Amino acid sequence: MHETKIPFGERDGILFRAHEVENGLRCGCVCPGCQQPLNAANNGEKVIPHFRHAKSNDCFDGFREGVRRAAVALIAQHKQLMLPALIETVRVATQGGRLLEKKIELQPVVTTADSVERFVDLDGLRCHAVLHQSDRQLIIRIKLSARTEYERYRQLEALEHSSMEIALHNLTLEQINDPASFERAVLYDPATRRWIRSMRGEKLMAIVGEKLESLASELNAQWHFEQLKREVAEKARQLALDEEKAKLQLALDEHRAHQLQKASEQPPIDQDNTVKGRAALIAGTMLKAVQAWGAKAIECSACHLLSPPESQFCLYCDSQTSKVNQVVLSPDIIWTLGKRMRCSAKPEMSVKAAPQLIVRPDIELV
Repeated sequence: MHETKIPFGERDGILFRAHEVENGLRCGCVCPGCQQPLNAANNGEKVIPHFRHAKSNDCFDGFREGVRRAAVALIAQHKQLMLPALIETVRVATQGGRLLEKKIELQPVVTTADSVERFVDLDGLRCHAVLHQSDRQLIIRIKLSARTEYERYRQLEALEHSSMEIALHNLTLEQINDPASFERAVLYDPATRRWIRSMRGEKLMAIVGEKLESLASELNAQWHFEQLKREVAEKARQLALDEEKAKLQLALDEHRAHQLQKASEQPPIDQDNTVKGRAALIAGTMLKAVQAWGAKAIECSACHLLSPPESQFCLYCDSQTSKVNQVVLSPDIIWTLGKRMRCSAKPEMSVKAAPQLIVRPDIELV
């Protein structure tokens, strides 16, 4: 909007459009903002009728003041207008991390007032119109600037009354000059209005909020119960793990003592801890597994020697990384043990992981 083109001129306290009065200074109108004389431009074929200041000045209030007063006059004349739509979502989070949501939606509806006050001061705040209906009040702000007035909104939200804004700053001079278009924009167009504060909406949100809070309380109680069950189960599981760990440690301690006892009973012979020597030991335990243990055994992940299948730990080394795995050997493996060891990495890995064996295997070397 070009604010030097003023859509309304004032004469004897009444607002007129330019096409409603004589051309030029004969219009007898003054600016609604600064009260200085206006020229009516209403004879042009290409220019929309409008007013201009008769003398150049710095007034930019004529446009806004005229449109605002004309809008308020329409509201006071009809005593009704379309209320904005309201769409809000109430959200309540549960302690279990669930988000409860409920949408509140009020459709645009026409309301009729018992009376309308124009340009009222409430707590130092200028309200362009106040609609009275029974014991309720609705405050109207006419917006004629794209600028967001945060402080005014904050002040309006602090009042215990519903308030709404009618935004007319996007209207063209053609729309303002057309009485029907202007009336629709002021009174009925859903696109030009929004709530600043809706008391009805807040009451609905409070009711919905209470219901969601009640549901959240039930879910929280259930969650606490389930959480307690989980904690009890976790404690029981941890106790079982601790008991199992203690049993395993006791068994390992007994196993180590048995290893040392068995090692003390073996004749003192220097161990061949070379890769070749370790390969012979691994092959010997594999041969014994086939011949004496039904081709079943457990293999140490550290030294790779085989122990009887019922063993819980490796009989030969005390490596901290030792774990045992069940293995089943092919009976005909005895014919290829030598070749297998020559092309296997296990003997070298065995020497690195368990350089010294606690107990020497009681086997025939291959």
